[in-house]
This record gives sequence, structure tokens and C-alpha cells, in this order.
Amino acid sequence: MIIDDEPDNLNVLGEMLRQEGWGVRAFPQGEMALAAAADEPPDLVLLDIRMPGMDGYEVCRRFKADERLRSIPIIFLSAFSEPADKVCAFKAGGVDYVTKPFAEIEVLARTHTHLRLHRHQLHLEDLVQQRVQELAEAHRRLCIWDEAKNQWLNILSHEMRTPLTGILGITELLFMEKSTDFDRNDLRRSYDLSCNRITKLIDDALTLTQIDVASEDFSLRPIKLITVLQNALEAVARQHPENEIRASFSAVEQVTVLGASDLLNRAFTDLLLTAVCCICAGESITLETDVSEGQVKVVIATDGKSLPAESIETFFDVGGQRTLLRGGGDFGLGSALASRIMRLFSGHVSVQNGQGQGLVMEIALPAH
Repeated sequence: MIIDDEPDNLNVLGEMLRQEGWGVRAFPQGEMALAAAADEPPDLVLLDIRMPGMDGYEVCRRFKADERLRSIPIIFLSAFSEPADKVCAFKAGGVDYVTKPFAEIEVLARTHTHLRLHRHQLHLEDLVQQRVQELAEAHRRLCIWDEAKNQWLNILSHEMRTPLTGILGITELLFMEKSTDFDRNDLRRSYDLSCNRITKLIDDALTLTQIDVASEDFSLRPIKLITVLQNALEAVARQHPENEIRASFSAVEQVTVLGASDLLNRAFTDLLLTAVCCICAGESITLETDVSEGQVKVVIATDGKSLPAESIETFFDVGGQRTLLRGGGDFGLGSALASRIMRLFSGHVSVQNGQGQGLVMEIALPAH
């Protein structure tokens, strides 16, 4: 589309562009051009500035204000050669500026260039739109599957609690009815361990169903890390008073992280409980903190045995570690859930063998 109030310019430009094989529409006024563009948008506009009525700047602004027309490249053709005129043209939305009298080779070169760029832009927009649609469809399917998973875990957890309550109650009665000379200490310890483990599995499964990152209520808030760590230490001490955990807090007294306090409490508690599973009587656990380069680091170390490489690789998998557990069995969902909670808050947790013995878990979270 050519917009110029000079008939000679319309004729010269029109002939020049038609010889390149392009379809050309020419208009002497901006109002006429805008009306025609609304019916059939052009691929590119060559626009004069000085015209009666609506000048070229206003015509360009009208193009850019229309949702259907705003992406069309507009090249200004004008006798104005001052830098201020060119700045006004670019501010109005033009992509290029050619000074009159123009050279044919220059106009054709710039027209070819901006038509190619416009085609590439349209292609990229199509690709982006296609990708957005694909992601929206994938998100829709994930929501359906996630909802089904949550419903299944919820029902399973509640349905398991009902028969378990009866089984555990009956077992308690059997222990009470046994004569005092019956050596039941080993059985009782095994029973308590099994009760705790299956209750923990059910609680972890329910936690998975309650984490809804798409909910409006799921928002990240600044949380004092030292409070989270102290809560986790107290929770583990209540469950395992026989184990010693030596904590040393350094430079974290006023440090906050972004997250949800209940989930972070759960994650650090589960990691400490995992460490408890990896030590034997007389062995201990240490917890140390550090802040550097915008990250808060928490290191949990044991002084027990080390692990083979294949066990390190599956340490945070569901049921992936069986080597050092007291009483046998695996970690359940605890360590795997903790690892994923850390990732949810842009952090991570890793594990490796210590220097000489034991395990070292390192948790890193962005400092807020």
C-alpha cells in the first residue's frame, strides 16, 4: 500500500513495485487508506508524511492502534531529512525512513528486507501460537491426570486408615492380654516401627494430594529459615529422643527464604528423619548452615557408614534406598517428597559420601 498526496509519486512507486511482482494499492489520503486496510490489510505500507488533513504520523499511529493492523511494517518516504523528523516517524511506529528524492534501488532493497522480516515475524507468531495451544492442551491433560491422582491417593489413604485402625487396635489388645512372662519386647519394637512407617506413608500420600501449585492460595512468602530448622529439630527429637543431633547455626539468624512454611517444615523434618535411619546406636548427626552468593546452604551429615555409588544415585527415589535403614525397609515417600518440595521453591538437595565415613546431604535455597 502506498499513501502519498502527490500523483507522480504514486505512479512512479506503483510502477516500480509492480515490476517486482507485488500487488499495489495507492491512496492520496490517509483516511481512504485506513478504510481500505481495515477491509484488506496490506503486507507493507509506504507512507508520506506531509499530506493535507491527516499527516503521515497520525496515519501511522492509527495503524498501530488497530489490533489487526499494528504488526504491518510502515516505511516512511519524506522530503523531511532532519533527525527530529526521523525520530517522530520511529516514535509513531515506523520501521524505516527513506528521504526523498529516493533511489529506486534503495526503496526496493528496504521493501524486500521488511517484507522478509514481516513474513518471518508472522511465521514465528504462528509457531508461538501453535506452541501455546500445545502447552494448553498438555496442561489440560495434566490437570485431569493430577486430579485423578489426588482423588485416588485421598481415597486410598482414607480407606487404608479404617481397616488399619481395627488391626492396630486388636494388636494392642493382644499385647495387653499376653502374660507378663511372655517376652514381647522385640515384637513390640517391630510392631511400633511398622505402625510408624505405615502411618508416615499415609501422611506423605495425603501431603502429595494437598499440594496444589495452581491454586490462588499457593503463594510464596518470606520465611525465617532458622525457625523452620528449629521446628524440624524439635519434631525429630520428639520422635527419636535417643539420637543426638548437633546443630550449629551460622549467619542465618535473620535470613529468609521464599516458600510455604508447612512444606519446608515437612521437608527438613523428613531429611533429618532420613538421616536418623542411616545411623546406628552411638552414632550422631550434625546440622550446619551457611550463606554465600545469594544462597542459603544447610548441611546434614552422619558419622555412620557410607553408601555404594548405585545407592547414592537412587537416594531420593521413592523406595530407592534400603542399605542403611534400621529395621529394614526403605525411606518410603519422605526423602523423595522432601527433594521435590525443595525443587518447588527453586532449591535442591544432594547427597554424597562423607570424608571417610557417613553421608552428607546438602540443601540449597535462594536467600530472599
